[in-house]
Amino acid sequence: MKVVLPVAGAGLHLRPHTYTHPKPLIPIAGKPLLGHIVDELVRAGFDEFIFVLGYLSEKVRRYLLSTYEGRVGLQFVHQEPRLGLAHAVFLTRDYIEGDEPILIMLGDTLVQVDWAEVRASTHSRVGIASVDKPSDFGIAQVGEDGRIQRLVEKPQIPLSNQALVGFYLIRETTSLFEAIEYLITHRVTSHGEFQLTDALQRMVEAGIPIYALRVQYWLDCERKEALLEANRVLLERLMYPVLPEYPHTVIIPPVYIPASCKLYRSIVGPYVSLGEGVEIQHSVIQDSLIGSYSRVQNLLLRESIIGGDSSLQGRESSLNLGENTDIEL
Repeated sequence: MKVVLPVAGAGLHLRPHTYTHPKPLIPIAGKPLLGHIVDELVRAGFDEFIFVLGYLSEKVRRYLLSTYEGRVGLQFVHQEPRLGLAHAVFLTRDYIEGDEPILIMLGDTLVQVDWAEVRASTHSRVGIASVDKPSDFGIAQVGEDGRIQRLVEKPQIPLSNQALVGFYLIRETTSLFEAIEYLITHRVTSHGEFQLTDALQRMVEAGIPIYALRVQYWLDCERKEALLEANRVLLERLMYPVLPEYPHTVIIPPVYIPASCKLYRSIVGPYVSLGEGVEIQHSVIQDSLIGSYSRVQNLLLRESIIGGDSSLQGRESSLNLGENTDIEL
């Protein structure tokens, strides 16, 4: 079974970080987001990958080749223009043999599932999870037997609160490509793009059985808040050791701190991931990501994402206050 990983998007919601850095390569919990996704799939036994590249594609390609070449099969296709997820999947059709099953996963989404259940499934499956704002997602209407009855992309009046989470196991691959080809030929779009949700709905209407798979957790790392949440979840799972001792510094796990970092008179953690060569002095850092070779001095940072090679410096204060004083700094 091949894995199709679309990673062509420009990551508009994560700017300014994605002006020069592709979203799948933003580092969290010790490695790029895409690295966590691929490593999870490799551990689950997958070894053939097709990546759909687009925005800053050469950086993504270099990372994948330098990290995984020789360990797994790598194939690349380029999506330009970027016309939606269904279009991205359609570009991989020449790499799929007949009705060879495929697993489609998004390159900015962390999903935890029961892989034994996935591999044992004899039907196509789509990952679902309950959400508070279903109008922001592709939505599934699921029967009592777990079979998908209807799929709609970002409906104004949602059928349910069961969102598609970017996990699709497709066993009727030929039917999927035929459905996508119909959308493209007849210019059937939703929200300005060719949607995989619409192609799957055509399969449902044709009587092809597709069943829901409830995921154990799902993190759509499209925005800053979700990236920080993903960092928290991964750090708790991975529990990296803190090896060096830093002078006059308190480390509150879980954190990821490379040995090349320099920390002095600071409090770091919990839920902090640092890049290589980061220097922190006289600061408190919590629930944050700080890119490689950045310097932080005299600051309190919470829920922050700092790009690499940045320099942040606050001001020290010396106060001599009497009773009943109320100040804000």
